Amino acid sequence: EDEPTVVVHNGKILEKNMARMRYHMDNLMMQLREKGYFNIGDVEFAILEPNGELSVLPKSQKRPVTPADLKIPTQYEGVMSELVVDGVIIEQNLRQNKLNEEWLLGELQKQGIYSLSEVAYAGLDANGNLYVDRKQDNLEYVQDITDKIPGKMPQ
Repeated sequence: EDEPTVVVHNGKILEKNMARMRYHMDNLMMQLREKGYFNIGDVEFAILEPNGELSVLPKSQKRPVTPADLKIPTQYEGVMSELVVDGVIIEQNLRQNKLNEEWLLGELQKQGIYSLSEVAYAGLDANGNLYVDRKQDNLEYVQDITDKIPGKMPQ
């Protein structure tokens, strides 16, 4: 089929449409879970797209609340501008932000970083805030979350 096909309407599965598309219940449930819908009753429409993806429109009472819903003003967020990736300065992005290497190195030094080789990523948000991630984060203890999964055998 080259047409999108509705497979859920108002929380009800449309079995005939699913059979026509040779789309199995396991696939529907998996794709709904991947999109964060664990209760099919929360779904107004689920549409199987020609490329096999599932588009989901939740029921209005199940949609996340947005700042606009609450009439809360927001600031423009934009996209973070990469300044350093894997220890390498992205000169073009520095120039586009009207910044220079001297400024960047000074900001890194304020965070106790004295070599670009220590920086995995540094980016500038739309408000001019610098985010820096070090290559070697000094974590004292890293817990394997699989140790906490019930029924999982220790290795």
